[in-house]
Amino acid sequence: MAEEKKNAKAAEKQAKVRAEKAVEEVEVTVRDGRYAGLTKRNEDYMYHLGKALDKKNYDQEKKEKALTEMYLELREKQRQGIVATKLYGTVTERCEKIVSGEALDDKKSNGMPSYWVMALDNGLIMFIMFCILYAVMGFFSKNQPDMNGGWITLIATSAIAGCGLAFFYRMMADNSKTKSKKKKWIRGILVTLELIAIWMIAFGLIAFIPASINRTMSPIVYAVLGVAGYFVRRYLKGKLHFQNMAF
Repeated sequence: MAEEKKNAKAAEKQAKVRAEKAVEEVEVTVRDGRYAGLTKRNEDYMYHLGKALDKKNYDQEKKEKALTEMYLELREKQRQGIVATKLYGTVTERCEKIVSGEALDDKKSNGMPSYWVMALDNGLIMFIMFCILYAVMGFFSKNQPDMNGGWITLIATSAIAGCGLAFFYRMMADNSKTKSKKKKWIRGILVTLELIAIWMIAFGLIAFIPASINRTMSPIVYAVLGVAGYFVRRYLKGKLHFQNMAF
């Protein structure tokens, strides 16, 4: 009799272990299927965030919406080497933000980079393009000094172009919900003409700077600066999350 009870307890224990293992396998399958495309680290983050929200008894519909939005965003961001903890903070921090509604505020503010981040991004792009242009013209032109305006021209025009393009992009984004597309594009054309005018005025004013100050550099220097600008922008892209994917 005692032996039968012992065997029954052993069988019950084994059945319990098999049931727990089956549940774990189901959970792993669900995790793999739901967050397909994420790295293991990011997938694990999303899984534990879902569990944390459940412990808070957070509304299931809102939970699913928040996790889906995060999943889609994270799948894109991880291509730049960004992990979930860097983007959202710890699981506990993100959970508290979602429950309190702060995550919605973050989404609104992070929908588009700040003006100065966009200006820096576009300014670096223009700097790289001008360096390449000046280097090519310098290598193939005998009248290199007449083909570009020197280092002050390079920096000033890159900065002006970066600020102008950032303003243009934000203006167009702000008007993206405008009912009249015609008004939106008319405004865009007018702003473009204004930016070109400002750029030309800047060129004219810089022309008054003596050539002894606004020196023209050799093509090799421009080429080196262009390469340096590329790597600086590539580094800052990971830090500031530039959205312009020109490079």
